[in-house]
Amino acid sequence: MACLGSRVQAQDIEANGIFYNIINDTQVEVTSAWQQGENRYQGCIILPEKVYCDGVNYEVAAIAPRAFWQSHVTEIQIPNSITRIGDAAFADAEDLHSITLPLGLKTVSKFMLAGTAVRNVVIPEGVTDIGTGAFEDCSALQAIYLPASLITIGNRAFRYCNYLQEIYSDAVTPPLTMDDDAFEGCSGVHVLLADASTTNNYGDDPLWGDENTFSLWIDEGLTSVPAMQQENLGGNWTALSLDNGLAYKIYGPDGYLMAITAADRYFLPIGALSTDYLVVPTTLMYDEEDLQLVATAEPDAIEEIEEDSPENKISIVVVDGTIYIEGNTRRLWTYIYDAYGILWYKRQYDRNWISLPEQGVYIVKVGDTVRKVIVY
Repeated sequence: MACLGSRVQAQDIEANGIFYNIINDTQVEVTSAWQQGENRYQGCIILPEKVYCDGVNYEVAAIAPRAFWQSHVTEIQIPNSITRIGDAAFADAEDLHSITLPLGLKTVSKFMLAGTAVRNVVIPEGVTDIGTGAFEDCSALQAIYLPASLITIGNRAFRYCNYLQEIYSDAVTPPLTMDDDAFEGCSGVHVLLADASTTNNYGDDPLWGDENTFSLWIDEGLTSVPAMQQENLGGNWTALSLDNGLAYKIYGPDGYLMAITAADRYFLPIGALSTDYLVVPTTLMYDEEDLQLVATAEPDAIEEIEEDSPENKISIVVVDGTIYIEGNTRRLWTYIYDAYGILWYKRQYDRNWISLPEQGVYIVKVGDTVRKVIVY
């Protein structure tokens, strides 16, 4: 993790391979990783809710325009701390096939996912507008879930989504379209709606009632039993592989809603204790509570915390909620990260004990010695 200095530089903070710009005293936005003419982001990315720099735990509040444009990201999970995603944030990231959007999002920006390989996407409740070209040329898109809050769909929003098969719409009033090219190139799309009255509303709309593009149906729930597999990725995350083509609501241990997603995988944090999460299949209009599943995040076994090398012997132990460090620590720096990769403590070693305000799994790094501990 590094703070890159003055704000005139392209990025202010780099942490775990992600770049951020500071936007105010408490918040940062994710920005691009252009190097030598290429956006270097790649693979699976789980964005954090907070990032540490110069003694401040900044909230990750936004994704800048074109942040992941033309990158090689394949999957991305966006935390609920993010409420703004800039124009073309993921445009032309041709390998991106799976995304979970944050619950606090209000607008799907212009060209946000244009030219990607996303297959199934849930637009979260609270979003009122889908911008121009937001999903244009998403040739792999098969299912889209539209919230009750949706009011408008921009020009070319789903243009050339040739394989779009299903739209689940929880909006009672048909979303307005800015032009007749919003679904250009689409045909035979099944639109699933809550009831007969809503179906009539859509049938009377000039766009949604176009039988060459859409066929309107009343949502009668799932016709198959959902499947889920769980894989412990090691470290701080466990992955839920979800039945493709379905959407899921994921609830935390206290019953709070963490996400609504149709991504291929959803990643759960591993904490200090075994934690159960409720996974409920949904069409947005109906939650299939009879088919709900339970996922359990189990903490990894904690390693023996002692360095074998006699000349560099450092021991790290936890007693009554306090981390104790012993050994040859002269001139070494101590760093402590939580399970989300957020830095909680950083200073040159000057004492042999550290108390943290919360229990959990922490990674303690003293010089070259790195250990995982549980603080109760």
